[in-house]
Amino acid sequence: MLTHSTCIGPARDLEVQRRCPSDTVVYDLFHVEAKFGREVIDRVRVDQANQLREDRPVRRVIKRSRWLLLRNRDNLSDEHAIKLDELLTAGAPLGTAYLLKTQLRGLWYAPDENEATRRWKKYCRTAIESASNR
Repeated sequence: MLTHSTCIGPARDLEVQRRCPSDTVVYDLFHVEAKFGREVIDRVRVDQANQLREDRPVRRVIKRSRWLLLRNRDNLSDEHAIKLDELLTAGAPLGTAYLLKTQLRGLWYAPDENEATRRWKKYCRTAIESASNR
């Protein structure tokens, strides 16, 4: 059995499955984070901004926060880290989305399978609880 690392996409998955049915498709962290950023963080950010139409200054801050939310905290300057903390404190859904992004990254760096399973279960609980709070 071989493992195929690929970009995320149903067409690629189907092609690997068709040509190599006993092989496994594995996604790399970069593409998973990018997809999460586009499909989850951006959606939450836009929804938050739309709810704040009446409060233009706060709405502007949220609308302009895309790259701040997509970057990893380790890569932020002290000034940007403070801005991120303020943003995450002000908008609970954004804070939850960022937490899920952080937990998702932690899955890749689990030291063993048992820890990865524990982290995955925690990730799923957080996602389910955040969906039920919406």
